[in-house]
Amino acid sequence: MAIGKRIIETAMENGATLAGIASMDAIKVSASHTIYTKMGDYTGIGTVKGDDTLPDTQLFTWPDSVKSVLVIGLSHPENKPELDWWDGRGTPGNRILIDIIKRTSQQIENSLNVKTRKIHYYVEKGGVFLKDAAVLAGFGCIGKNNMLITPSTGPRIRLRALLLEDEFHSTGPIAFDPCADCKVYCRRVCPENAMDEKAPIFKTIEFSERLPGRDGTYNREICNVRMEKDVTESKKNKVGKQPTIKYCRKCEFVCPAGKKAGGQ
Repeated sequence: MAIGKRIIETAMENGATLAGIASMDAIKVSASHTIYTKMGDYTGIGTVKGDDTLPDTQLFTWPDSVKSVLVIGLSHPENKPELDWWDGRGTPGNRILIDIIKRTSQQIENSLNVKTRKIHYYVEKGGVFLKDAAVLAGFGCIGKNNMLITPSTGPRIRLRALLLEDEFHSTGPIAFDPCADCKVYCRRVCPENAMDEKAPIFKTIEFSERLPGRDGTYNREICNVRMEKDVTESKKNKVGKQPTIKYCRKCEFVCPAGKKAGGQ
């Protein structure tokens, strides 16, 4: 059995909903990695950019020995919202993903003799843009809501990755585009209208038509307004010392992709 296939099977056996392999060379020139270096100060929830403690040389400097990336996904269906609730230590879903990565890393190093390197979630601390990596690994495509859309889960999925010090055949990308003829329910349901028009920052730089929001029609700063409101609301209704933050997922839940396939 091919080692790459066995690596993917190991991740699935450990609880991943999806697993695939992407080439590190392809990731390095993917849309987000190309755009990000041109964006200047683009901070907000979910980034640590602007942190003076981070060396300037750390961004996108992965070891030369890394040739491939194992990408895993965990379904976050609408009927299990607690997987995505922030409790001060992260989210339950992310802790499951971390555990899957840990066990998979140990098993493939011990059984398959493939050296791995764990990777930080934040791209500013040595990580990779997970959505780009997932597309290259064959999970699906980037949707008009600027989220990864997969055939089985739609956008209701969370990602992690593991670096591999060996070259394996990439499992993607695939021909999949549920947004082509969609009525963009995601853009209409957004409470902050974050996808109503092209964000100013993307009017000044060239970028792939696939990111962000397919045509630049996604404004992270406006999306962050909603996230800040979610944080404020959680503090008002907190029980105990640490409030549970339930971030807005309206654009995820309204998306029709994946609902028939997996009963989302």
